[in-house]
Amino acid sequence: MRQFNRFVRVPLLALIATFLVASTPAAVAAQGDTLLYLVEFEATEAGAPTSREQAIHLLEQLIVPSLERLAKDAKVRAGGVLVGARAGVLILAAKSHDEVTELVRALPAWGVWGWKVRPLEGFAHRADIEKKVVQQLRAQKP
Repeated sequence: MRQFNRFVRVPLLALIATFLVASTPAAVAAQGDTLLYLVEFEATEAGAPTSREQAIHLLEQLIVPSLERLAKDAKVRAGGVLVGARAGVLILAAKSHDEVTELVRALPAWGVWGWKVRPLEGFAHRADIEKKVVQQLRAQKP
């Protein structure tokens, strides 16, 4: 079952990211030098509490403040926690990879969540690139 969950998770996250980017206004992807990132996070076993007191501390001091900060941050364009899981995804708008790193590392739960950050390119930009490829292929002799 665990292998099935891992197999399903990547396409599911890709589907979520596609929906989130598609529902984001086109102007966001084209704002000057703002870039979009798919950020995935998941609780690590290293951060799992072993007592009631540790659970209270973890939730009060790390998890809740991190979720609240993400909910209020204007750079977070969309996202949320996966239902019934200790994981989530978000679309983040930033000017650089460094800005993303700084935002993620500043979260109180940074050390107890595992992170995957993937830069995204806009649909219109990619469509333009693919149109050029089509033109080049048509120009080639068979």
